[in-house]
Amino acid sequence: MLTKILDPSHPFENRPKWYIYLLWAVIGALTASVLTYIFNITGLIADPAYQEAADGLFNASPYMSVLIIMYCIISPTIEETLFRFLLFGFINKKTGRPIAAILVSAVVFGLYHLNPVQILYGFLMGLVIAVSYHRNRNLLVPIVTHASANAVALVIAFLF
Repeated sequence: MLTKILDPSHPFENRPKWYIYLLWAVIGALTASVLTYIFNITGLIADPAYQEAADGLFNASPYMSVLIIMYCIISPTIEETLFRFLLFGFINKKTGRPIAAILVSAVVFGLYHLNPVQILYGFLMGLVIAVSYHRNRNLLVPIVTHASANAVALVIAFLF
């Protein structure tokens, strides 16, 4: 059934070299850092809805190890399976237009984050993550990209 809707190739069939994962981890971390910096200097981070979401990050658990597992392993794996493998795969297969799949999956990923600041951040980060999936055709690449971005966000939230 799923092969009729999705790209029939297995999400881990293409195996990029080890340095591709490292490259996309760095791209994810740098993108998260730059977006956080821009959102900070423009005052978007001061938005009460954003602050509430950022504070909520640490309410999930008092243990950093649990937060790392949640935000850097579980969340990226589930979200990339939904937004890249399923949604991107469906749109790309149905339309044959990867740009449409990249844009739609990024928009839906942004909207999924529910507050205005995170919608914009999620959309922009979603563009980068969707490109990582499209270029490499391996679900682990966007998972690593997403995990490194979340790790940066977690460190920034912890330090500030």
